[in-house]
Amino acid sequence: MHLSRLLSIFLCVASVWAGPEQSLKLVWSDEFNDKEIDKTKWNVGDGVKIVDGQLSLEILPGAKPMFWRGSGGVNTRGKFSSKYGYIEASIMFVQTGGHGCGFGIGNEDNRAPSAGMGFSNGGGDSVGVGLSIVNEERGRGLSPKENPMPRQAYSKKFYRFGFQWTPNDYRWYLDGRLAYTIRISPSIPTTPKPMFISFNHNGLPEAGFLKSFPDPARGPEPMRVDWVRVYQ
Repeated sequence: MHLSRLLSIFLCVASVWAGPEQSLKLVWSDEFNDKEIDKTKWNVGDGVKIVDGQLSLEILPGAKPMFWRGSGGVNTRGKFSSKYGYIEASIMFVQTGGHGCGFGIGNEDNRAPSAGMGFSNGGGDSVGVGLSIVNEERGRGLSPKENPMPRQAYSKKFYRFGFQWTPNDYRWYLDGRLAYTIRISPSIPTTPKPMFISFNHNGLPEAGFLKSFPDPARGPEPMRVDWVRVYQ
C-alpha cells in the first residue's frame, strides 16, 4: 500500500480515538503524586489514601466478620466545580461483586435545572452510564457496539473515562472515544450550573465470602484512580 494511503488511514484512526480535550485547555487536575491527598481539593472519606502515586478507595472491614463498609469516597463539593467542558479520569475498577464503584459529576444542589453524569461498575467487565435530572435517573449499560474497550477487564488495567456536557448535549467517553450521547430536549434540560467531581467505592452490608476476594486478609480490592483532569 502506498505510504500516503497508510498515513491517511493512520490519521483517520487517530482522529477517532482523539478525545475532546485535544481542542480544549487544561484548567484543573490532580495527578495524585503527593504522599497525602490534597485536602484543599478534596473532601475525603474513611479508607481513602494515596498508594504508589494513585488514589486508592478501599473497602473496610465492618463490625462483624464477613461484613464490609464503603470508603465514603472523595469529592470536590465546595472546593472545585466546572461549568461545561470535559472531565476525564484514568480509573481501574474492581473485579469481584458485592461492592460497586463510581465516577461522577453533579451540581451542588438538587434543584432545577440540576443534573449529574456518572459511570458505574459493579465488579467485572461491565460499566454503566447514568444521567440524573433533578430526582429522575436515566441509567443504562453500554452495548458491545457502544463500548469501545478491548476485551481486557476493567479491573486489570487503567482506562480513561470522560464526561463532556454543553448547552446542547451530555456525552460519555471511553478511552477518548464517544460512547453515548443524550441530546437536550424539553424533557432533558441542560444545566448552566457548575458540577463538582466525585469518586465512590461502596459495599453492601455483606459483600461476599472471603474466598471471593483476591486478598482475603484485606477484603475487597480497592478502586484506583491514576489522575483526573478538567478541560474547557
